[in-house]
Amino acid sequence: MELTEGHTNPAYETHDDKLHGDKAHDETNLHHHTSSNGRKSDDDDKDELPKDSGDKMKSKKVVFLGSGDMTLALSVAMSRACLQPVVGSRHPERAKVRLKDIGAIVTTVNEALSHSDIVILAIPADHHHSLPRQELKNKIVVDISNRAPGTSSRDQSLAEKLQEILPESHVVKAFNTISAYALQHGNIQGSREVPICSNDERARGRVSELTRDLGLTPVDRGALRNAREVEDIPLSFFPEWKVAGVMTLVFFVFWYIFMLFRNQICPNLDSGTEWNWELFQTFPLMNTQFAMAYTATCLLLFTYIPGTMAAYLQLYRGTKYSHFPNWLDKWLKSRKQTGLLALLIGTTHGCSAIFTQIAWTVREEWDHQLHFMFAALLTASLAVLGITSLPSVSARLTWREFSILQRYLGWFSVFCVTVHAIFSDFKHLYKPEFVCIFLPLGTQVIVAMCLLTILAKLPLLLPCVDSHLDKIRRGYERGGGGGGGKGVSPA
Repeated sequence: MELTEGHTNPAYETHDDKLHGDKAHDETNLHHHTSSNGRKSDDDDKDELPKDSGDKMKSKKVVFLGSGDMTLALSVAMSRACLQPVVGSRHPERAKVRLKDIGAIVTTVNEALSHSDIVILAIPADHHHSLPRQELKNKIVVDISNRAPGTSSRDQSLAEKLQEILPESHVVKAFNTISAYALQHGNIQGSREVPICSNDERARGRVSELTRDLGLTPVDRGALRNAREVEDIPLSFFPEWKVAGVMTLVFFVFWYIFMLFRNQICPNLDSGTEWNWELFQTFPLMNTQFAMAYTATCLLLFTYIPGTMAAYLQLYRGTKYSHFPNWLDKWLKSRKQTGLLALLIGTTHGCSAIFTQIAWTVREEWDHQLHFMFAALLTASLAVLGITSLPSVSARLTWREFSILQRYLGWFSVFCVTVHAIFSDFKHLYKPEFVCIFLPLGTQVIVAMCLLTILAKLPLLLPCVDSHLDKIRRGYERGGGGGGGKGVSPA
């Protein structure tokens, strides 16, 4: 797409010398459709913009260059906010058909630019070079484009490059993190924050005011160089889930290999007879089921272990104002995601256990095992989809309610999983049933981990220790002194 008006406006051609063409020549081309007797054509009558000499009325209009999805979405949002979108297009008649139901004024590029000093560029960044520089002089130009995946954030942002193309304009980076679909339908479920950055403070203020009018929350990100980070946001891939995700993968792989040796490989090695392939018939479902059970238990324990470690560290230092070690800080910040993954895998294990009971009534062959295993995975996936479609529950809780639920209900869960593990194989729990000389039962390992986690927590529940820890978390410092860096408050 080029922002040229074709035969009507050669000033919008791609060459730089044409971009700085004679303004009088542009104006002659702008009125190309005016007849010799001074009357405008029927089409121009239909497109005639309301005349307005006051700055107040002009400030209620926002110009768009381009008529794509983001223009449609932002125009709908602005119409709801009683703002008047004016769309400049190189094909106005075609754009009118697309935007006919949103109340936008659709006209040529030059005509649109005369109606507001805020211009939103809704065109691909590859076509920024074809913009009419003189017509955009001293205007606030909002760049909503996003860089292509795979490009480095260390390079110049698209907004910085646009500022070089338009040195006499005030370029602002904004609206690139908002979904066009969510804007158009008014049902933004995620963050309503709109990062805004520009080298011009007044321009940031004007765009922030526009953002509030749309029911969104502006976040001032400072100078335009910070657009590099802003353009990274839509391309990020679960940044808060990396620690929990890696932890889950490591636990699952470990326990799956553990169960493979425990149930299939080691019994064959210890037997000293011909290899028994019948032992492998049940590994798709049974091994996975136990691996998920042990993984979910480890994740639940690892949700609450870092809080215990942080509490001991605060007691040792006698203050809450010193930084936690970087590894502990990252671990503390990943507790929510770790707990949710424990819920997911634990639920999948529960579904798998139900299907295991069904599987006992059918042939123990690998195809039937896989059939039931993937049924469990499907059930878990649907459960996650259903949960994520609900509005945020935590937003309706006070901090005290949230803290009590997370702390006491969480540790009650740790207690429950410990009892569950103990009674899942109680008869063999205290028997030294090793295979391959050193491999114990998986249940024995899990029960030991659960008991150690609870034992580490018990001293913190003593009244004298609990009261002293609570005093530290309210700001007390052993030996006096001022506050320092902040740490993450452990649960």
